[in-house]
Amino acid sequence: MIQLHTSMANTSTANQIIVETNRGPSIAGRRITIYAIMDLLKSKQDSEFTKKYLRLSDEELNAAVEYIEQHKDQVEKHYAEIVRRSEERRAHYEKVYQGRSHYAHLSLEERIKRMREDAIKGQKQNRLRCPS
Repeated sequence: MIQLHTSMANTSTANQIIVETNRGPSIAGRRITIYAIMDLLKSKQDSEFTKKYLRLSDEELNAAVEYIEQHKDQVEKHYAEIVRRSEERRAHYEKVYQGRSHYAHLSLEERIKRMREDAIKGQKQNRLRCPS
């Protein structure tokens, strides 16, 4: 999964570093879940990148990797559920956006052009309503 340059944290240390929160297993005192770390591990990021990106110590990353390995089935099941819900939400909000937006069907360049044109029209209309 990931090669670490330091020795793995022992189980008692991992238990103190990984705590259960309403978001799932997380690094103690931080808002970083095991699932955020799994995202990086699954995308083949190396340990140095993962530590820098999430601002983790060696000990925190080692504890997270150890926790994932010790609870692999449960963590994988919850991770898959999180990914599924995330995709459902993304699809839902994309549909909502397309229903509300006059620009959703347009290319990015055309969207920008139309939005600018509409903004200019709105400014002109405001000037006509409020003469100085």
